[in-house]
Amino acid sequence: MRACEQCGLSIGDAATFCTVCGARADSPASTASAAPESRAVQGGMSVNGRVVGQDGRASRGHEDALARRLHEASLPMHEASHREKMDPARAAALYREAIVRLLEAAADPLDREGVRHDLLLIFDRLSLVLKREGLLAEALEEIDSAASLGLLDCRDYGIKGHREALRKRRESLRRVLDGDSLTADDVTRASQRVGVESAAGAKLLHKGHS
Repeated sequence: MRACEQCGLSIGDAATFCTVCGARADSPASTASAAPESRAVQGGMSVNGRVVGQDGRASRGHEDALARRLHEASLPMHEASHREKMDPARAAALYREAIVRLLEAAADPLDREGVRHDLLLIFDRLSLVLKREGLLAEALEEIDSAASLGLLDCRDYGIKGHREALRKRRESLRRVLDGDSLTADDVTRASQRVGVESAAGAKLLHKGHS
């Protein structure tokens, strides 16, 4: 016997309704069949033969491992920032190492906002260190590398300063390097023109005094 859930009076185990109040009463067999069968299995919980929980834990484990790799890849960047003034050559080498390690840390590193942020910061600092050391062509080459990765078009929050600094530095370096690209023949011809014009001016001045 069991109790009716509506009125509390006793009803038979096989009854489908209460004979007193008429309330529906599910049979114990149907109630048991509706409950999912659960049991612990390796890596998760089996519910009606389907394992749940295993994929979630595996995904979290993968993300944790990736986060550790990205953190370790960025360590040279932090060391480089402390060496810029005392040892700029070593700082530049560390910045370049960090770039390589970040790009190799994941299958799709540029799809991650944190990686894009770190790379923009690194290229900004690296090109500035090289420019200060007079290595203008190398500085421009590094900025062009950042552009080839699509970083100069990146619109992530909090990186506008680095992006715009790289763009302006790129233009200024191009102007300087284009101005320094005159060949020796160009300089010679320019000097000759100045000499001829100076000589002609001297003659005219002498003739005027005569």
